[in-house]
Amino acid sequence: MDGQADILIIGGGMAGLSAAAAFAGTGALVTVLDKGRGPGGRMAARRVEIGGEQVSFDHGAQYFTARDPAFRAAVAGWEAAGVAVRWPAAGEEAWVGTPGMNACVKHMAADLDVRWNLRAERLCREGAFWR
Repeated sequence: MDGQADILIIGGGMAGLSAAAAFAGTGALVTVLDKGRGPGGRMAARRVEIGGEQVSFDHGAQYFTARDPAFRAAVAGWEAAGVAVRWPAAGEEAWVGTPGMNACVKHMAADLDVRWNLRAERLCREGAFWR
């Protein structure tokens, strides 16, 4: 990994990206590593070819709920950005990413230093630091 990060987060799903954004907000240099090809985690979408045509489908969460006030505020930002919409069929607090569930996670990753296709295999202590 080139460059130095104050904080390294392993996993670019919603939790990892939330932590990265919080740390970045303090001025820390944050890098996120994820083994996947792109954003998603449990909100991932897959692309496959069916009958010669590329299609995308969600294969993780069907929807998510927003009950916590801080999370509601984040979801309101996603709604304003056009990456989340309410899904009343699943309940009053239910939301989905649009055009797919990973849209919210893509939005979260947009302003962060995220390195995709990298698997963290080990941590090594070097004096007061970890590598």
